[in-house]
Amino acid sequence: MTLLLNSINNKHGGYLTRRLHIPHEVWSQGGAKLMNLQEKGKCVAVLSSALEEVTAGSGEFFRGAGRVSAEKWARVLEDWNAVCEGVVGNMGKKLGVGVKKIGGVTSWSGKVTRTLDRMTNGKNFDSPTTYVLGLAKLFQQAQLFDEHIKALSSSQHPTPYSTLPPELRLQLEARFRRTSEFFASVVLTFVMRDLGLLLDKYARKGEKWLVE
Repeated sequence: MTLLLNSINNKHGGYLTRRLHIPHEVWSQGGAKLMNLQEKGKCVAVLSSALEEVTAGSGEFFRGAGRVSAEKWARVLEDWNAVCEGVVGNMGKKLGVGVKKIGGVTSWSGKVTRTLDRMTNGKNFDSPTTYVLGLAKLFQQAQLFDEHIKALSSSQHPTPYSTLPPELRLQLEARFRRTSEFFASVVLTFVMRDLGLLLDKYARKGEKWLVE
């Protein structure tokens, strides 16, 4: 996601692999028709909103190292995981994605639906520009998970995770693993599908310019 974020924010674009360069203009070109843009925009908005609470919880955890703060952080992550599951339960079909449902989807589906209604009331998510800007914000926010995973796996420097009991560390690791699976199976699935369409559109424009 960091590489995708760089390709969006950097005016020169960025590389996804050693050979695949994504020009910045790919994300801002007009005329590309992306499927179910309204639902994708809503999905990104809900996740971004939920990550604001995760960001706040992350800061509290790092400032107040100890079992009590770690248990509170675990609950924040559990709520986040439940929102992700609720998004899949409510929107997975329209997003063209699906992951195995874990306990909690049913109870959280109603909350996610209410959150969607509250956040999206009167808002238009059909704009590709709004969608791309939303993705950039979401990818930026999601980088906090990298910070925690590095801290959790660090063996050279002490971190708030270093002194936690093994069972609590395993619990937190499971939360992060579920988060990674969600981004890989849901968000990146439809984003990479859209990027493929945008690249195809961009390449066709280039061919047209060469012919002319």
